[in-house]
Amino acid sequence: MSGKLKLFSLFVVLTILFCSAPLSANETKSGDIAEVAGVEVTGSRLADSIADVPSPTYVVTREEIERSGARDVQEALSSVPGVNTLVNAASMAQSKGVSIRGLNTEVLLLVDGIPFMNNNFGVGEQLGSPFDLRSISLTDVERIEVAKGASSAIYGSSAAGGVINVITRGGAEKSSGRVLVEGGNKDWLRGNVRGDLVLSNDLRVSISYTRTQEGDVKMRLADPATGLYDYGTDYKANDYSFRFAKGPWSFVGAVGDYKSKWDYTSTWGAPSTSQDSQKNKYHRFALNYADGKTTGRVYHNQNDKDVYDSSGVTYYTDKTLGATFNRKTEIGTLPFVFGLDWKRIEGDYANHDNPWGDADAYSTKREGWAPYMETSIPIGEAAFDIGLRYEYWNIDNGADAKEFLPRVSLNWANRNGLLYYVTAGRYFSMPSFYQMFGSIPFSLEKNPDLKPEKGWTYDIGLKDDGAKNPWNFGLFYIDMKDKINYSSDPLTWMGKYVNVDEYRGWGFEGKYKWNFHESWSYTQGLSYIHAEQKSGGGEWERADQPRLDLSGVLGFSKDPWKAELMMHYYGDRRISNTNYSDEDIFIVNAAVSWKVERTTLRLACTNIFDKEFFLNNSGYITPERRIVLSASYEF
Repeated sequence: MSGKLKLFSLFVVLTILFCSAPLSANETKSGDIAEVAGVEVTGSRLADSIADVPSPTYVVTREEIERSGARDVQEALSSVPGVNTLVNAASMAQSKGVSIRGLNTEVLLLVDGIPFMNNNFGVGEQLGSPFDLRSISLTDVERIEVAKGASSAIYGSSAAGGVINVITRGGAEKSSGRVLVEGGNKDWLRGNVRGDLVLSNDLRVSISYTRTQEGDVKMRLADPATGLYDYGTDYKANDYSFRFAKGPWSFVGAVGDYKSKWDYTSTWGAPSTSQDSQKNKYHRFALNYADGKTTGRVYHNQNDKDVYDSSGVTYYTDKTLGATFNRKTEIGTLPFVFGLDWKRIEGDYANHDNPWGDADAYSTKREGWAPYMETSIPIGEAAFDIGLRYEYWNIDNGADAKEFLPRVSLNWANRNGLLYYVTAGRYFSMPSFYQMFGSIPFSLEKNPDLKPEKGWTYDIGLKDDGAKNPWNFGLFYIDMKDKINYSSDPLTWMGKYVNVDEYRGWGFEGKYKWNFHESWSYTQGLSYIHAEQKSGGGEWERADQPRLDLSGVLGFSKDPWKAELMMHYYGDRRISNTNYSDEDIFIVNAAVSWKVERTTLRLACTNIFDKEFFLNNSGYITPERRIVLSASYEF
C-alpha cells in the first residue's frame, strides 16, 4: 500500500469519526451529565455489562484495590483466579507481567480500551512479557476488568489467554482532591496528589501526579551453594496523568518515567563487577468520542527502555499510532456493531559496547487493518452471538500476515439472571520485532519469516454476577499451533526464534463470594490448568507452571473500619532446575484501614510469615515481608 493511500485511508477513518459526532451528540439530553469517555465493555462491544459477556469475566474495583493495600497493578490482579502474578513479583527493579492460562506473550493489555503493548520482547520467564505493568500507576486506576478466553475477534493480535483492561479514574461528580502519603520497609515511599474539577455539568478536568521509590530488595537467589542473592537496589518513578472531558468527547493522557538498578551475582559466587540498570519512559494519549452508539478513538503510545548491563547498552523503542471507529445499530430486529481498526507499530533496537560484539540494530514497522462486526441472533430464549474480524498486517522486511478470526457463543440467561454459555473463538498472536529481527553475535540469528501463533479456545460455564452471593464456574480448553520459542545449537550456542512448539491446556476456574453478614464476606477463587507443550514434533511435556491456584479473601467493612485477610496457594508446581525447590507456595497478606470524615489511615502487610519460595527455573523469589503505612486526605 502506497504512502499516499495510507494517509488517505487514515483521513477517511478520522473524517467518519468527527463527522458522525455532531449527529450522535444531539441524542444526549440537555442537562444530562455525560459519562467521560464511555469505555466499552471488556470482551464484547454488544454487551451492556461485563456480566453479560459469555466467558469468564472478573472486575477488581477501586474499593477492593484500596482495601487490599495493593502497591501496584500486578498485586491488584492477584485476586483474579487463574491470573498468575508471580512474574518478577519481588522487586520493582525489573519488568512486571502476568500469565493467564499458562500464556504470557499471548495476553493483551488495554488501558481504557486501547492496546498498550511493547513489540520488542523474547520468550521465557523474564523476557517474554509484551507489557510492563510498572507503566500504569495504581493511583490512577478506577477498576480492572479481565475477560478470559480468545478475544482476537474483538481486539485482534495477542488476545489468546485473555484481555486485561485497566480503566483509569475520571468522571467525578463534584470538584475534589486527594493527597496520599505512603511509606514502608525496604525504603518504600509513594506520594500522590490528585485534583478533579467539575466546571459544568458536562465539562470536567482531572490531573494527577505520583512519585514512587523503593530501596534494596531481594530478587533472586543466584547461587544456592553460597546463598548469594541478586538485589534490586534503587527504583524511582514519576507518573503524570490528565483527563479533559466535555460531553461525549475526552482527551486523556499519561506521561511517566521510571528507572531502577540491580546487582547481579555471578554463578561462580563472585559479586558483579558493575551495577546493572534500566531507564524507562512512556506516554499514551487518546482523543475519544463515545455517545453510547458511536465510538471513535485516535491514539498514540510510546515506550522507551534503555538497559545497561554486561551485554553493553541496549535501546528499545516502541511506538503505536492507531485509530478505531465503530457504531451500534440494528438491522431489522438484530443488534449489530460494525467497526474498523487501523494501527501502525514501529520498533527500534540497538546494542552498543557489547564485549562479544555489538548486535545488529533494526528499525522497522508494520501496519494493520481490521474490519469487524458483532451480532446476536435470538434462538427462543437463548442467543447466538457471532463476532467476525479480518486482520491484515503489512510487515516491513518480513512476510505479511492475514487472519480471519471468528468467535461464536450460545448463551441463555434465566429469569433469575443466571447466565449459561458455550463459546469458541479463534485467536492469533503476532511475533515481536525482536523475535523476527533480533541478531546478536554467537547467540541470536534473525528470522524475518516467523509466523504468527494461532489456535482455538473453548469455554463452557455459568455465572451469576448479580446474585446476593455472586459466583461463576467454567471449563476451558486451549490449543496453539506454531508457538514461538527460542531454539539453539548446543555446540555453537547459536539460535533463533522459530515456530517449533505446540501448546494445549485444559482446566477449570471459578469464584464465589459469600456475603454472610452485613459487614463480613468471604471470596473463594479457584483455578486449575493442565498445560502441555512439545517442540519440533517431539513428545508432549508438562509446562513449567503451577497447576492449582487457590485464593481466599475474608473481608470486613463497617464504618469507620475496613479490613482484609488474603490467603493465596499455588500447588502442583514443577521447577525443572534442581538447584531450586518446587514446593507449593502459600502466602498470606492482610490490610486494615480506618476512615473518619476525609482522612484515611491504612496498614498493609504482604507475606506476613516472611516465607521464601522460588518462582521459576531462574531462582526468582516471592516478595519478602512488606509492611506499608499510608495516609490520605480528601478535600
